[in-house]
Amino acid sequence: MRRILQAAVASAALFGAGTVQADPSFGLGLTYVFGGDWAAGVRVFHDDEPDSAVLALGVDYKFGAGSLRPTVGAAYLEDDYYLDFSLGYDTQLQALDYGVGVGAAFETQE
Repeated sequence: MRRILQAAVASAALFGAGTVQADPSFGLGLTYVFGGDWAAGVRVFHDDEPDSAVLALGVDYKFGAGSLRPTVGAAYLEDDYYLDFSLGYDTQLQALDYGVGVGAAFETQE
């Protein structure tokens, strides 16, 4: 499973590097991880254009498991918030999981 996550991160990095034409933006948010856990975390988006779909890389802290969760995913970015779908890797359970999140977005174009 670690190879799957590494391949996903590498693909996102390669895909994102070819499409970056704007400054990145950042976010802080809350994620519901399927399976019954909640997580708080940070996200970096490949673009700062509001009203657009963007790639997202981040890291969450899962409250129930008490572990870190590196993530890769897609997000819808607005002026001051984002909605995202993420694939994460629970470092304590050593397992992949999925989550949906919402949070505040910073450094977006106005």
